[in-house]
Amino acid sequence: MSTKNRSEIRLGTIVRALLGSALIGTLGFLWILQSRAHQRLQDQISQIRTQCTVLERSIGRDQQEIEKLLTRPALIRRIQELRLGLTNIAYRQVIHVTNQSPGISPNSELTRNNTHPTAPAPPLAVAIPR
Repeated sequence: MSTKNRSEIRLGTIVRALLGSALIGTLGFLWILQSRAHQRLQDQISQIRTQCTVLERSIGRDQQEIEKLLTRPALIRRIQELRLGLTNIAYRQVIHVTNQSPGISPNSELTRNNTHPTAPAPPLAVAIPR
């Protein structure tokens, strides 16, 4: 073999070795970048889960507070604090609306039921036409 062929062989081998090394180095670098990005995403997920847990607890406390505020004693106390002057209504002030059967012409006046004041009020039914 001549020296020219030997130098071409050496040059080709060197180029292949350099390209292989560059490929391996690039893949390693990209793997490191991907693992760091994966770790950042895992950290974000854990932070979001922690925030969700905190918010769920806060929502639970708020729901309990709303339930307490909607109790009758709390509403009465609030009405007195704000001096709204609201009182319980007398049974004679309650107007019961009767449900009209189909085919009967509607009555233009509201009617009162002749029931005893201690009797429970009849349920109000709403018919939705189809």
